[in-house]
Amino acid sequence: MDFRVHHILCTKLYKGLGYDGAFCRNMSEKVSLLREHPDTLLTLVTDPDVICANCPNLREGNFCTNGDNHVKEKDLALLAPLHLKEHEAYTYRELMEHAKAYLTEDVFTKSCSCCQWYKAGICKYEDFWSKQ
Repeated sequence: MDFRVHHILCTKLYKGLGYDGAFCRNMSEKVSLLREHPDTLLTLVTDPDVICANCPNLREGNFCTNGDNHVKEKDLALLAPLHLKEHEAYTYRELMEHAKAYLTEDVFTKSCSCCQWYKAGICKYEDFWSKQ
C-alpha cells in the first residue's frame, strides 16, 4: 500500500476530524487498520496515497487545489530528517520508530505549520508523543 511521508505525522495525530464525511470515513478506516496492524507493509511515496483518495483538495494530476503541489514538497522535506527513502517499503511500526527517533519540534513545525489542523491547535508536536 502506498503511504505519503507526511501521513506518518497525520495518522499518529488523527482524531476523527477531516474535510468531509467521505474523507473521514476513509481516513478513520486507514488509521484504525495501521494502529491495529502496525506490521502492515507500506511503500513510502510523495504522491497521493490511499488516504488521499477521498481528499476534496486532490485534483487531476495529483495536485492540491492551490496548484503549487506544496504537499509533495512537504513529503520530500521530511524524508532526510526522518532518515527515510522514497519508494522503500517499511512497516507502519518502523515508520513510527523513525519518527520517534528523529522527529524534532523544528521538523514538525516546518512540515505542519501550513496545515489547517495545526493552525487550529488540533495537531501539536507534544501530542505526537502521547500514547494512542
